[in-house]
Amino acid sequence: MPDFAIWPDCNIGCVFCSNPVEGFRGTNEKYTLDVITRKVKEYKEGHRRFLKFDDVSDYFNLTGGEPTLNPDFLKILGHIRKEFPSRLIRLLTNGRMFAYEKFCKSVFAIGGDKFEAAIPIFGYDAKTHESISRAPGSFENTMEGLRHALDARKDNQKVEVRVILTRIQVKFLDGLIEMLLERFPDIDRLCFLFVEVEGFAEKYRDRLVFPMSECATHVDRNYENLQKLKEVRLYHFPLCTLPTRLWPFVHNTLSDIKLVENHEECAKCVYKESCVGVHRSYMKYMGAPDIKAITMERSVTLSGDRYRPVSYTEEVVS
Repeated sequence: MPDFAIWPDCNIGCVFCSNPVEGFRGTNEKYTLDVITRKVKEYKEGHRRFLKFDDVSDYFNLTGGEPTLNPDFLKILGHIRKEFPSRLIRLLTNGRMFAYEKFCKSVFAIGGDKFEAAIPIFGYDAKTHESISRAPGSFENTMEGLRHALDARKDNQKVEVRVILTRIQVKFLDGLIEMLLERFPDIDRLCFLFVEVEGFAEKYRDRLVFPMSECATHVDRNYENLQKLKEVRLYHFPLCTLPTRLWPFVHNTLSDIKLVENHEECAKCVYKESCVGVHRSYMKYMGAPDIKAITMERSVTLSGDRYRPVSYTEEVVS
């Protein structure tokens, strides 16, 4: 699943943004239709063109900046779909451009079969959301855009909501989940991502990072409400940091280049083959204090799927 950057600039200013501080924003000439078309051609011919997951061919993540700001976005999306008619395309977008209903419908129409849109939400109202997005009006845009996306999706298309878990974000988590259940119970998936302290986010790391196990308690507190949704996923969490009943939500998606090699606790863990491992930034900025080997098996059923390792648990508490 190559991460394919479509546009470097963005119309919000999240404090946890992982894009590079220098050499990325404002480099629009590197993301023209001609440049991207050539990159797609070279990738299809077998050349390495993506830093992350270049050798994985199951789907594309279209990223940014904000990819929908590219003035040729619809043409680019159409070209990728033409060249890869059977591949899943997932668009990572803040959803503000989807407030333009015609544009939103065009994106889903061109995306075609096996297309998904992933939209982050930071809070349950304008004050909480925009304290993180730092863009006035972005909450209303995103809410309208999310509704348009849900209305525009067709069979074999999905709309997911993403929540980036930081020390700031979890203050609003309960209200955010309740808001989603009230206003958007028809979302296809809710994904929680523990913050990756990279790029711009490094500047604000002291405000963002906290122990994963502490973060997990905030998610677990909402377990009953999460059960009401179609699907819930947890990204970037080692199994040892989570209550056992959250394990079926875990999905392993981190590139090897982001992971700590040979953590001494991981080497002793009975679930080391099923776990994502430890993110380098978590080790660098937090010291990974809650990474502890699990030495006794728990009442879980392993799926055999490296990306979603636990299919079922009989335990309701850790």
